[in-house]
Amino acid sequence: MNPHPSEVAPRPNDTLARYPDQVGRLDLEKLPKHIAFIMDGNRRWAKERNQHALMGHREGVKTIREIAETALDINLLVPVEEHRIQHLTFYAFSKENWFRPVPEVSGLMEIFRAAAMEEIRNLHERNIRVRIIGDPAELPAGTFAAIQDIVDLTRDNTGLTMNFALSYSGREEIVKAVKRLAVDIERGVLDPDTITQEVFQKYLDTWDAPDPDFLIRTSGERRISNFLLWQLAYTELWVTEEKWPDFTRGMFLDALLDFQARERRFGSQ
Repeated sequence: MNPHPSEVAPRPNDTLARYPDQVGRLDLEKLPKHIAFIMDGNRRWAKERNQHALMGHREGVKTIREIAETALDINLLVPVEEHRIQHLTFYAFSKENWFRPVPEVSGLMEIFRAAAMEEIRNLHERNIRVRIIGDPAELPAGTFAAIQDIVDLTRDNTGLTMNFALSYSGREEIVKAVKRLAVDIERGVLDPDTITQEVFQKYLDTWDAPDPDFLIRTSGERRISNFLLWQLAYTELWVTEEKWPDFTRGMFLDALLDFQARERRFGSQ
């Protein structure tokens, strides 16, 4: 029987060796616990290269893997578990994306299925846990099954959590939370007078994750795009003109350094 990933010693840190300056300047006690990503620019990246849009999406999957590996390797440097990066949340497919051309949507579904079976399964060996937010049951049956398999496979992993927003809408997430809350009130499980922001947050898809400390958006767009509308209230934003397939490990490290240089006030000053 193969050992559980949490019982295997982490492999030696190697992906960070090319970035000694950035890594040396990281404050390992001030890493964001939760980083969200709006992965914009896959189609534009492909168009600039006279390639099909799906080629950009395939390259974007590689970037997800590289960013996850970088976060895992950073965590190997952090001796105190509570100071490590705990969640990465990727905006993979919005409700609005269903209105894209049918061949592109069909191709994306196949890319998601293959990524669940190959890319993320490899990360399982490093003790990552995969969760889905949104309405993944709206995906084609084969894609949904492959994604559910990786969620089940990694359910008991105790390391970094990777959240994927699939068939996701921030507004719809809030509406669903209100409906869940209303059901509990009707059943007598919840007293309306006890509802606070903290109580409401437990009805969101991200109920077991802290709000993102940091949001990274690629391709130069400066908007939230219906992503984590409740959770991003005090999140630090970082935008780069680089398109997602061109977002490198070094750029990720630069973004983290920028985050650490900021003073977070949460509206109190």
